[in-house]
Amino acid sequence: MYNIYESIDSVEHVKESDIILYAVSKLEIENKDLQRLSNSLEILKQTGKDAKGKLFLTFDGYDNDEREVYMIPEIRSFVKTIWEKYKYLFYFLTAIENNRSIIFACINDFKACQNKDNKKCYLEIIYNDEIKKLTIDAMIKHGIIINDIEGVQRVLFTFI
Repeated sequence: MYNIYESIDSVEHVKESDIILYAVSKLEIENKDLQRLSNSLEILKQTGKDAKGKLFLTFDGYDNDEREVYMIPEIRSFVKTIWEKYKYLFYFLTAIENNRSIIFACINDFKACQNKDNKKCYLEIIYNDEIKKLTIDAMIKHGIIINDIEGVQRVLFTFI
């Protein structure tokens, strides 16, 4: 089942969902308001293995912006702030439409070439070794806690 949530309210909602489309508002980004997303990530954390790969993270209010989300400084800053608290958040993110990689690009440097005619963008993430190590360490620790090291390894291979 495909669900769209303004917030993730319960472990049951996560377990019942195949994909959770979760939109962070432009107002939350501008105000650096992490509360709603933090609350939702805590529920995903409580859900354990059943939360793996279910979160599709999007950003509302940038529909008319031709840049990709990882090119927008305020989104990059917001993602970096949430990453500092939840370095294992990639466990929850889906691989659909490269969501993990796009969010990872927000906290790293990147090279991108965007073709304005067909709106396609080529992305090369320039990995920051410290961010990469901290993310891997946090993901492994999370995997140990929820008894899913193999699942964590599969997730890591999709974007690192």
